[in-house]
Amino acid sequence: NIMKTLLCVIAAIAFLTLPVLAEDVKVDFKGSRLAAGYMDNGGGGNANPGTFGLPDAKFRINGQFDENTTAVLRMSFSNGAAGNVDYGYVKLANVIKNLAKSDTVNPDIYVGRIKINFGEETWTDNPIESAVIQNSRGIVNGYDMGVEFRQKALPIELPLTLGYALAIMNGGDNSTTAGFTDTNNTKAYLLKVMGTMKSMPLYFSLSQYDSGTLPGGAGSTSALMGRTDATGPWYVKGYELDVRYDLLEGAQKFDPSKAPLFSDAKGVFRLAYGSATDGDTTVAARTTIGHVMLDGIYNVDKQWYVAFRYSYDDVDVKGITTGDFGKTTRMSLGGGHRLSDNAILKLDYTTNTESNTTSNPKVDNDSVSLLMTVKW
Repeated sequence: NIMKTLLCVIAAIAFLTLPVLAEDVKVDFKGSRLAAGYMDNGGGGNANPGTFGLPDAKFRINGQFDENTTAVLRMSFSNGAAGNVDYGYVKLANVIKNLAKSDTVNPDIYVGRIKINFGEETWTDNPIESAVIQNSRGIVNGYDMGVEFRQKALPIELPLTLGYALAIMNGGDNSTTAGFTDTNNTKAYLLKVMGTMKSMPLYFSLSQYDSGTLPGGAGSTSALMGRTDATGPWYVKGYELDVRYDLLEGAQKFDPSKAPLFSDAKGVFRLAYGSATDGDTTVAARTTIGHVMLDGIYNVDKQWYVAFRYSYDDVDVKGITTGDFGKTTRMSLGGGHRLSDNAILKLDYTTNTESNTTSNPKVDNDSVSLLMTVKW
């Protein structure tokens, strides 16, 4: 832990000294965040019953070298301890436009350690940017080393604004742990298509992911979902459809790039439906997790809001003897008071309902959380 802290401090100091080396570099901390407060997750929950904590704290440094080049470094200090660097990438804009003199296909290029751009909740899977404190039950997320090409809007005349993202990444084998070891030449890919209707405040995206073949053995970990496997070669594949509808009033503008909590809409409603499968490439064994999420936020006024999230995952295990975990349902009800644009006091009550089988028995894991959250 001491070594991790030292490395994080050195990295931060090195990043902050960039303006000395180049006067034109602009440095800011936009995207940093912190949540602290009281949580009671029950005797079988993921935190001690009735405890004060710091469940999420991220420090992000952005260095803009010119209008087309930005470097990003983000470190985790959740629970008061220095963790790994989860973001560490360079963003390049207008590369193809400058080379080909055309902006029809002109994606931003991200190179380094990036978030896997799978689904939509993955961008708000924390108690600060989420309307309620708890994530959905079947959330699919992760980080990986690679390159992503992302273009939010193609200059094509259609009834909707069409965008896409294409990423090539390591896929796994400890890529989610310190050191980012990759011992397999087979790479993962992600394809995502996004669309925003021009005639109504409706947004959708469709994501597909394939890890490629991951090497088996103790410690073999997938970048997406952090799954592990200790046997032979295996894989992780998934897809997800997301839909978002904003309830607008008057001069409010539809901006799906803003998280629902920070949108100026009167209400934001989202639906996600997807599936993720991990399996052995040599035998029939595989686990498929189907997941559904429905959530919404309603802004009573500029200071108060209420929100809900319903979700479930349904685990279907085939080819092995442990049996199915079955369906687990989660319901979150909550709300918050905005002390400022970026500082919010949040209250969340969440229930979890297991299948009550031998593999997935009912446990005492309902939760109540009261957190003070800040982003900047």
